[in-house]
Amino acid sequence: MSNQWQGKLWYAYGTSMTSVQQGKFVPVVEKLSGMTVVNKGIPGGCLTPDGYGKGNVKAAVLDKNDGKEKADLITLEVLPNEGAKVGNIYDTDDESFCGCFNQCLRFLQENTKATIVVIIMIGSNDNPPDKKHDSRKITQFEFSETIKKVARLNSVPVIDVFGESGFGYARVKNRDYQLDNIHLNDLGGINIGKFVWSKLKDIPVWETNIDSKEG
Repeated sequence: MSNQWQGKLWYAYGTSMTSVQQGKFVPVVEKLSGMTVVNKGIPGGCLTPDGYGKGNVKAAVLDKNDGKEKADLITLEVLPNEGAKVGNIYDTDDESFCGCFNQCLRFLQENTKATIVVIIMIGSNDNPPDKKHDSRKITQFEFSETIKKVARLNSVPVIDVFGESGFGYARVKNRDYQLDNIHLNDLGGINIGKFVWSKLKDIPVWETNIDSKEG
């Protein structure tokens, strides 16, 4: 079976879960796919100004001078570290998560020819699924569903690690796959990396021209 990502350039934006320092799944996907990764993940990163990273991931995504225009694939990993204001899925403001997320996805679509993919990351393993986030006042599941809706609004494919990877609360609460309440160990990275690749391998490369020999 052919691998459409072999030899392609991947720009990976997101939180510590993507970063060089702690992003254990990224090297797994890089090896399985045969891509070259430019890792732009930021420990403690987020899109929102009231989040842990004060909007540093959004700033990275909106940077026109980091070479992303050459990328074949751009992933934006989200969910951890965001602030209290979720907003409406149609928002485009600078304060809410939805507003910042919409801005980022539309910027990437307007300013690159890459395939854009959202990765919804796992949440904390020390809170049961029914516990509402302290500041957002909704569960992590409800937040993940909002993320999915915004991505769909912009016709951006989603790899739902949060909801589909097998990293359910009951499995991971003993931390066999994680170093702490969220960050992956090597075994966790292998499992999430294999899951991400299982989805990514079926997402086509965005074509930018028609071969003159065809048609």
